Amino acid sequence: MRLGDLTGSRRYARVIASLFVTLSLVGCGGFGLLPHETTVNNTRFASYADVATAYNTIQPGVTPVSDLSTIGFDSVTTTNVEVLSYLGVIERFMPRDSIRFDKLDPRVQGCIQARDRCTAFVFRPQRLEQEHQGNVLMDLLGFERTVVNRGWSAEVTLLVENGRVAYKVMSGRPNIEDSHQVIQPLGPIQDLGGTAVRTATRVF
Repeated sequence: MRLGDLTGSRRYARVIASLFVTLSLVGCGGFGLLPHETTVNNTRFASYADVATAYNTIQPGVTPVSDLSTIGFDSVTTTNVEVLSYLGVIERFMPRDSIRFDKLDPRVQGCIQARDRCTAFVFRPQRLEQEHQGNVLMDLLGFERTVVNRGWSAEVTLLVENGRVAYKVMSGRPNIEDSHQVIQPLGPIQDLGGTAVRTATRVF
Protein backbone atom coordinates (compact mmCIF):
# COMPACT_ATOMS: atom_id res chain seq x y z
CA MET A 1 0.00 0.00 0.00
CA ARG A 2 1.29 3.43 -0.89
CA LEU A 3 2.07 5.94 1.87
CA GLY A 4 -0.61 8.36 0.57
CA ASP A 5 -3.32 5.69 0.63
CA LEU A 6 -2.30 4.69 4.14
CA THR A 7 -2.42 8.29 5.34
CA GLY A 8 -5.85 8.80 3.74
CA SER A 9 -7.23 5.65 5.36
CA ARG A 10 -6.03 6.77 8.76
CA ARG A 11 -7.60 10.19 8.23
CA TYR A 12 -10.98 8.65 7.39
CA ALA A 13 -10.70 6.31 10.37
CA ARG A 14 -10.08 9.29 12.67
CA VAL A 15 -13.08 11.13 11.23
CA ILE A 16 -15.34 8.13 11.77
CA ALA A 17 -13.98 7.60 15.27
CA SER A 18 -14.52 11.28 16.11
CA LEU A 19 -18.12 11.10 14.85
CA PHE A 20 -18.75 7.99 16.91
CA VAL A 21 -17.35 9.60 20.07
CA THR A 22 -19.30 12.82 19.46
CA LEU A 23 -22.59 10.99 19.07
CA SER A 24 -21.85 8.89 22.12
CA LEU A 25 -21.08 11.97 24.20
CA VAL A 26 -24.24 13.69 23.00
CA GLY A 27 -26.06 10.79 24.64
CA CYS A 28 -29.54 11.49 25.86
CA GLY A 29 -30.90 13.68 23.10
CA GLY A 30 -28.33 16.46 23.45
CA PHE A 31 -28.35 19.36 20.96
CA GLY A 32 -31.85 18.33 19.86
CA LEU A 33 -30.57 15.67 17.45
CA LEU A 34 -33.32 13.18 18.26
CA PRO A 35 -36.58 13.41 16.26
CA HIS A 36 -39.50 15.39 17.68
CA GLU A 37 -42.98 15.51 16.14
CA THR A 38 -46.11 17.47 17.06
CA THR A 39 -49.63 16.55 15.92
CA VAL A 40 -52.34 19.20 16.32
CA ASN A 41 -55.99 18.89 15.33
CA ASN A 42 -58.24 21.95 15.76
CA THR A 43 -55.81 24.68 16.87
CA ARG A 44 -58.70 26.67 18.34
CA PHE A 45 -58.14 24.83 21.63
CA ALA A 46 -54.79 25.08 23.41
CA SER A 47 -55.62 22.56 26.14
CA TYR A 48 -58.13 19.94 27.25
CA ALA A 49 -59.48 22.47 29.74
CA ASP A 50 -60.26 24.86 26.88
CA VAL A 51 -62.27 22.15 25.15
CA ALA A 52 -64.19 21.40 28.36
CA THR A 53 -64.94 25.11 28.92
CA ALA A 54 -66.30 25.52 25.39
CA TYR A 55 -68.29 22.29 25.70
CA ASN A 56 -69.93 23.48 28.92
CA THR A 57 -71.30 26.60 27.20
CA ILE A 58 -73.42 24.45 24.86
CA GLN A 59 -77.00 24.04 26.11
CA PRO A 60 -79.01 21.19 24.53
CA GLY A 61 -82.31 22.42 23.19
CA VAL A 62 -81.12 26.03 23.29
CA THR A 63 -77.81 26.53 21.46
CA PRO A 64 -78.35 27.06 17.70
CA VAL A 65 -75.98 25.54 15.16
CA SER A 66 -75.01 29.05 14.03
CA ASP A 67 -73.36 29.66 17.45
CA LEU A 68 -71.11 26.59 17.32
CA SER A 69 -68.44 28.25 15.18
CA THR A 70 -68.09 31.05 17.72
CA ILE A 71 -67.83 28.54 20.56
CA GLY A 72 -65.09 26.62 18.72
CA PHE A 73 -66.95 23.72 17.11
CA ASP A 74 -67.17 24.77 13.47
CA SER A 75 -68.25 21.84 11.32
CA VAL A 76 -67.29 23.69 8.14
CA THR A 77 -63.77 24.98 8.78
CA THR A 78 -62.54 22.54 11.44
CA THR A 79 -60.48 19.71 9.96
CA ASN A 80 -61.28 16.01 10.39
CA VAL A 81 -64.84 16.53 11.62
CA GLU A 82 -67.00 13.42 11.28
CA VAL A 83 -70.58 14.03 10.10
CA LEU A 84 -73.17 11.35 10.86
CA SER A 85 -76.67 10.85 9.49
CA TYR A 86 -79.37 9.42 11.73
CA LEU A 87 -78.21 5.96 10.61
CA GLY A 88 -74.71 6.82 11.81
CA VAL A 89 -76.21 7.99 15.09
CA ILE A 90 -77.92 4.61 15.49
CA GLU A 91 -74.62 2.79 14.87
CA ARG A 92 -72.82 5.05 17.34
CA PHE A 93 -75.30 4.87 20.22
CA MET A 94 -76.63 1.35 19.57
CA PRO A 95 -73.59 -0.60 18.31
CA ARG A 96 -74.68 -4.09 17.24
CA ASP A 97 -77.89 -3.73 19.28
CA SER A 98 -75.86 -3.69 22.50
CA ILE A 99 -78.43 -1.33 24.03
CA ARG A 100 -82.17 -1.13 23.52
CA PHE A 101 -83.68 1.94 21.89
CA ASP A 102 -85.91 2.66 24.88
CA LYS A 103 -82.82 2.79 27.12
CA LEU A 104 -81.27 5.67 25.19
CA ASP A 105 -81.47 9.25 26.40
CA PRO A 106 -84.86 10.67 25.26
CA ARG A 107 -83.05 13.41 23.30
CA VAL A 108 -81.07 10.79 21.38
CA GLN A 109 -84.29 8.87 20.71
CA GLY A 110 -85.93 12.02 19.41
CA CYS A 111 -83.03 12.79 17.11
CA ILE A 112 -83.07 9.29 15.63
CA GLN A 113 -86.83 9.43 15.14
CA ALA A 114 -86.42 12.76 13.34
CA ARG A 115 -84.46 10.89 10.65
CA ASP A 116 -83.30 13.37 7.99
CA ARG A 117 -83.71 16.28 10.40
CA CYS A 118 -81.09 14.70 12.67
CA THR A 119 -77.36 15.17 12.15
CA ALA A 120 -74.40 14.51 14.41
CA PHE A 121 -70.97 16.17 14.40
CA VAL A 122 -68.00 14.44 16.02
CA PHE A 123 -65.05 16.71 16.84
CA ARG A 124 -61.68 15.27 17.88
CA PRO A 125 -59.41 18.11 19.00
CA GLN A 126 -55.98 17.00 20.17
CA ARG A 127 -52.38 17.99 20.69
CA LEU A 128 -49.77 15.22 20.82
CA GLU A 129 -46.00 15.57 20.98
CA GLN A 130 -43.87 12.58 20.06
CA GLU A 131 -40.32 12.75 21.37
CA HIS A 132 -37.46 10.31 20.97
CA GLN A 133 -35.37 9.89 24.11
CA GLY A 134 -32.12 8.12 24.86
CA ASN A 135 -28.79 7.81 23.10
CA VAL A 136 -28.61 9.39 19.65
CA LEU A 137 -26.30 6.76 18.22
CA MET A 138 -28.33 3.82 19.54
CA ASP A 139 -31.52 5.42 18.16
CA LEU A 140 -29.94 6.25 14.80
CA LEU A 141 -28.62 2.73 14.26
CA GLY A 142 -31.81 1.09 15.50
CA PHE A 143 -30.36 -0.73 18.52
CA GLU A 144 -32.53 0.98 21.15
CA ARG A 145 -35.36 3.44 20.60
CA THR A 146 -37.57 5.07 23.23
CA VAL A 147 -40.51 7.18 22.09
CA VAL A 148 -42.62 9.21 24.55
CA ASN A 149 -46.02 10.64 23.59
CA ARG A 150 -47.36 13.53 25.65
CA GLY A 151 -50.39 15.73 25.26
CA TRP A 152 -54.17 15.48 25.36
CA SER A 153 -57.10 14.43 23.20
CA ALA A 154 -60.86 14.86 23.35
CA GLU A 155 -63.94 13.71 21.50
CA VAL A 156 -67.07 15.84 21.44
CA THR A 157 -70.28 14.55 19.85
CA LEU A 158 -73.09 16.99 19.15
CA LEU A 159 -76.50 15.86 17.93
CA VAL A 160 -78.30 18.55 15.95
CA GLU A 161 -82.03 18.52 15.29
CA ASN A 162 -83.98 21.25 13.53
CA GLY A 163 -81.09 23.70 13.69
CA ARG A 164 -80.31 23.34 17.41
CA VAL A 165 -78.06 21.14 19.50
CA ALA A 166 -80.33 18.42 20.88
CA TYR A 167 -77.74 16.36 22.76
CA LYS A 168 -74.05 16.50 23.65
CA VAL A 169 -71.46 14.13 25.08
CA MET A 170 -67.72 14.50 25.67
CA SER A 171 -64.93 12.06 26.48
CA GLY A 172 -61.15 12.08 26.18
CA ARG A 173 -57.72 11.85 27.77
CA PRO A 174 -56.78 15.07 29.59
CA ASN A 175 -53.18 14.07 30.31
CA ILE A 176 -51.51 11.63 27.91
CA GLU A 177 -48.06 10.22 28.64
CA ASP A 178 -47.24 6.98 26.85
CA SER A 179 -43.76 5.48 26.60
CA HIS A 180 -42.81 2.89 23.99
CA GLN A 181 -39.40 1.22 23.95
CA VAL A 182 -37.99 -1.04 21.25
CA ILE A 183 -34.70 -2.89 21.77
CA GLN A 184 -33.05 -4.71 18.87
CA PRO A 185 -29.73 -6.35 19.87
CA LEU A 186 -28.77 -6.77 16.21
CA GLY A 187 -29.73 -3.23 15.25
CA PRO A 188 -30.29 -2.66 11.51
CA ILE A 189 -29.41 -6.29 10.78
CA GLN A 190 -32.50 -7.35 12.72
CA ASP A 191 -34.66 -5.14 10.49
CA LEU A 192 -33.15 -6.76 7.41
CA GLY A 193 -33.97 -10.18 8.84
CA GLY A 194 -37.61 -9.23 9.34
CA THR A 195 -37.80 -7.83 5.81
CA ALA A 196 -36.33 -11.04 4.40
CA VAL A 197 -38.90 -13.18 6.26
CA ARG A 198 -41.81 -11.03 5.01
CA THR A 199 -40.48 -11.17 1.44
CA ALA A 200 -40.08 -14.96 1.57
CA THR A 201 -43.62 -15.31 2.95
CA ARG A 202 -45.05 -13.32 0.05
CA VAL A 203 -43.06 -15.33 -2.51
CA PHE A 204 -43.97 -18.77 -1.17
